[in-house]
Amino acid sequence: MANSQGLSRFRRSLPTSPDDPRLLEMASNLGQQLDLLGLNLRDIRWMEWIPAGRSTRSVPSDWCMFLRHSMILPARMMGKLTIEEWRPVIASSLVFEKKIKRSMRGTTFLLTGLPLIVSLGGTITAAILLQMSWIIFLYPVLLFPLAILGGRRYNSDLKKARVEADTQTSTVIGKDPLLQVLKKIDMMGLADIDRLKSGRGGRRLASLPSITERIDNLQGLSSLASFSSI
Repeated sequence: MANSQGLSRFRRSLPTSPDDPRLLEMASNLGQQLDLLGLNLRDIRWMEWIPAGRSTRSVPSDWCMFLRHSMILPARMMGKLTIEEWRPVIASSLVFEKKIKRSMRGTTFLLTGLPLIVSLGGTITAAILLQMSWIIFLYPVLLFPLAILGGRRYNSDLKKARVEADTQTSTVIGKDPLLQVLKKIDMMGLADIDRLKSGRGGRRLASLPSITERIDNLQGLSSLASFSSI
């Protein structure tokens, strides 16, 4: 519900492309090819930012995102790729969002929720056993470093998962289509792409691999091992 309300704030005067119907059809067909049961995409939104809780986050130039029944494409990329060039980008994004990331829900809890519970339980238990109520005030002191470490590990796992999504995508549609479109995007001089390449992505982009890392991963795959026809 929150995502739906947040998204509605960004729907005003959004640009549209004449390619939208074909891109939406392509995404639905890829969902079937990738065995994504229940995929129900109804529209495309070209956006620079999407809601993330009480803040926003940028839509990466080399990925697309999904909110409820909408496929979110980076507005800065409108008209820069052909429909066929969008195909591997959408495919890898679907694999990441709808397959790999969903399988990481248990890991998400262990790295983000569990430290909160453990630190709170530990301070309460110590306060009771030692009969020192002031110990409860150590909770924020314990939580802060645990939250930072958990967040860093989770971002690292997400980054590896996106690279794995490229690998899995290559086994369905072949590595060359994705490799070629990533090289094309790399040459466009886009600000977010260049920030990640130079290591200046910061905390907000910590879960994204650079386009160089994605290209290197695909180039390291065997063409025969990374393709199967479905």
